[in-house]
Amino acid sequence: MATATMATAAGAAALLYYTLNRKLMSSSSRSDDDDDANGGVSTSHTPLGIDRVSHRLIQAPATWLETISTLSETLRFTYSETLGKWPIGDLAFGINFLLKRQGNLHVDSIFGGKDSVRLQGPGIIAEFRDMLNLLTLCWHFSKKTFPLFLEETGYAKEHVLLQEPKAGILKPAFTILIDHKTECFLLLIRGTHSIKDTLTAATGAVVPFHHTVVCEGGVSNLVLGYAHCGMVAAARWIAKLSTPCLIEALDKYPGYKLKIVGHSLGGGTAALLTYVLRERKELSTATCVTFAPGACMTWELAESGNDFITSVINGADLVPTFSAASVDDLRAE
Repeated sequence: MATATMATAAGAAALLYYTLNRKLMSSSSRSDDDDDANGGVSTSHTPLGIDRVSHRLIQAPATWLETISTLSETLRFTYSETLGKWPIGDLAFGINFLLKRQGNLHVDSIFGGKDSVRLQGPGIIAEFRDMLNLLTLCWHFSKKTFPLFLEETGYAKEHVLLQEPKAGILKPAFTILIDHKTECFLLLIRGTHSIKDTLTAATGAVVPFHHTVVCEGGVSNLVLGYAHCGMVAAARWIAKLSTPCLIEALDKYPGYKLKIVGHSLGGGTAALLTYVLRERKELSTATCVTFAPGACMTWELAESGNDFITSVINGADLVPTFSAASVDDLRAE
C-alpha cells in the first residue's frame, strides 16, 4: 500500500515538473523570439483561435513517456482555457449563466424555420424505435459491466467480434457486435465513464482533420477542417484495432451493414471514426448514430457528413453545444 502511494506521488511530481518545465521553456522561447524580432518589445498579432491549433502527433500514447507527455499537454491546455483566461469567480458565474440560458432556450425557435419539415408516418416511427434500441445499448454499455451488458441486451459471447472493455488515455472502451436480426455490425463506443475518459475529453486542442470522400470511381472530394484532438486520436486508435476485424466480418457477411454508435464523448468519437473508416473502399458505406455528441469538428466537416451521420440531441443540451468558440462568445458577453 505504501509502495503504491509513493509511486503515485512520484508520478504526480514528475508530471508536474514536466508540465511546468515545458511551460517555462515555451514562455522563454517565445520571449526570446519576440525580443529578437521587436527589439525587446513583446507584441502579438496571432489571429483569434490559431493558438489552439496543435501540431503534436495525433495518436493514443503507446508508452509511459508518451502518456506523461499527453497528460502534460492536456493539463496545460485545460489551464490555459479556464483559469488561464478566467478569474475563478467569473468562471463559476459564466458556467452558471450558460446552464440557465441553455435551459431556457427553445430549439424550434432557432431551427424551426420555413424550410423545416415535420417528420411523420410509420417509417419515421420505425426509425425512432431503432434509435431507441441503439440508445438503450449505449446506456447499458456505459453503465454496466460487459457480461451484464450482454445479458441485459440479449447478446451472447458468440455475438462479440471484438471487445476493449477498459478505457485508457485517448483510448475509449468499445466493442463490435454482430446482429443477425438486423443484418448489421454494431461498433459501440462508450461515453465518459472514468478519469481516463475525462482526460480524453479534456485533450481539446484543435487539430487539422481532413476527410476524403470515396465513391465507386475513386476519390470524389476532399473536405478540409479541424477537429477535437482527443477524439481524433481516439477515433484513429479504434480504427487501427477494428479495421481488420470489420473487413473480415464483411467479407464473411457481404450483405450486412456497418453502424457506428456512441454517446457523449463516444458520440463525437463515433462521428470522427465514421469519417476515418469510410475512406477505405471496403468500409465506405458505414453509417453513424450519435447521442448528445460532444462538439468535435468544424462546420464544413459536419455538413459533409449529413448523408451518413445522424445526431440525436435533447433540446439545447450543453455537451453538444459547448465548444471553444462558444466559450469565447460567453467570455465576450
